[in-house]
Amino acid sequence: MAQRSGKITLYEGKHFTGRKLEVFGDCDNFQDRGFMNRVNSIRVESGAWVCFDHPDFRGQQFILEHGDYPDFFRWNGHNDHMGSCRPVGMVSGPLLAEGQAWQTWDKESQSVGPPA
Repeated sequence: MAQRSGKITLYEGKHFTGRKLEVFGDCDNFQDRGFMNRVNSIRVESGAWVCFDHPDFRGQQFILEHGDYPDFFRWNGHNDHMGSCRPVGMVSGPLLAEGQAWQTWDKESQSVGPPA
């Protein structure tokens, strides 16, 4: 079952300054919450997140894990534009797959191939 939760705080200024927006789940448009699309620092307090440079989960994606990102260079952003974000779903339980496309990593031979 996929679980999506966490907390991310977005700041307008570098080094966690200025107005902030706390997000606990999917946020498809920061402007709908009264926050402009200028994000200069981020604090991921829990979970992993995918952020997008446009609203509605569109545009360039940035994967952010737990930690502090004091400026947009730290998440490999080219500018301070960001419009939406959502927590990354974590899957627990068995993973089932079929077909020839399924491959595994063999540590001993250091190669990729079909499952044994």
